[in-house]
Amino acid sequence: MPKPFVSLISNGRFQLGCTGQTVYVLDSAGNELAKFRDMSSAYYAALHPGGEVAAVCSNTGVMAIYSLSELRLITTFRVSAVKDTATDRIPVFSPDGKYLYHIEGRKGDSLNDRLSVYSTVDYKPVSRLFEQGPKTVFSSIEFDQTGCLFLLGYFRKENRNEYFVSRLSGEILQDVRLLGNNTYDFYNSAVHLKQAGFTESVFRWSLFTMTPKIKLDLERSLGHPVDLGPFNREYTLDDLRQMNPSLARCWEESR
Repeated sequence: MPKPFVSLISNGRFQLGCTGQTVYVLDSAGNELAKFRDMSSAYYAALHPGGEVAAVCSNTGVMAIYSLSELRLITTFRVSAVKDTATDRIPVFSPDGKYLYHIEGRKGDSLNDRLSVYSTVDYKPVSRLFEQGPKTVFSSIEFDQTGCLFLLGYFRKENRNEYFVSRLSGEILQDVRLLGNNTYDFYNSAVHLKQAGFTESVFRWSLFTMTPKIKLDLERSLGHPVDLGPFNREYTLDDLRQMNPSLARCWEESR
């Protein structure tokens, strides 16, 4: 089994590992069942709640859908209206398995995002949310145990970004809660790491390993302790696994 995977996720029956150039399907014991090389820069995936389908997104703006039970490619399709986009957003399936959600570049606008919803019957788009309106970047999406979808992101303002976490109600953001940038960075990094399977590769390049040095440098420069909010302590992978960070928790804590 090649190591390290960038992302490695599991549903108890199958494991799905992505290295960038190759997608590996493994059994629960880690034995290789199949490998696919249909896309370049394919780092992250999501598993259908039914357990036998996976969606893998490429940094080139292409999505691939695989049957894990049949070990075959079902389809590929473009998931961004911006041809030269590069995105590492991780897709999510709805809890009922009927839809696939993905953050994408807006049509003709590489600096702002939309949320696309695809039917899992044929993987055709059924809606494009936030195609127009305020300049917004969405960085993470996640369903909670009740089936509520949460979004983390920021509104682009003239002089600064306005960070937020919100629930999605129909086609609108509901109960938008503003965040400090350190809290935003923490949850964006933590949820991304969780959705990638808490891999060493993602952890190594995350803010969890960079921020302690940044904090130390700031304190040396300023000559006094600095408070970086959630990053005010160092974290290990085990710390974060035990925390099981979620956007729902971020939303609750921001009240």
